[in-house]
Amino acid sequence: MNKAIKLVITLFVMILCTTISAYSAEKNVLLKTTSTWDNANYKKLKIKKPEVTVLKIIINVNEELPMHKHDLVNIAYVKKGILTVITDDNKEITLHEGEVLPELIGKYHYGKNTGNEPVELIVFYIGEKGTPLSVNK
Repeated sequence: MNKAIKLVITLFVMILCTTISAYSAEKNVLLKTTSTWDNANYKKLKIKKPEVTVLKIIINVNEELPMHKHDLVNIAYVKKGILTVITDDNKEITLHEGEVLPELIGKYHYGKNTGNEPVELIVFYIGEKGTPLSVNK
């Protein structure tokens, strides 16, 4: 092998090592699931024109959202506060800061702030373009 090829390989390895050691980003899986929080499996999604929406929702202390349902997939990340979600058949789940909720699909429920500070949610929705994000009962 000639010196030029050895030099190129050496430089490539040095650059690769520098790049790998300079990479400091961390990643943590917050949620990986095939079902909603009540263990209803996601069905095969048939989306012709996908639309993704991301909302920041703030629920004030002692505030309760109206009873509603979602006809699309959505995932809520609790950025701050304590959120309790209750279904119309009285199943409930409580989430704290940093937790993730795979929301119910087609089931009526509501969320309420059960903590002492506002709840801040980041909610990701994916569904057919034009589908309402929620439908009140």
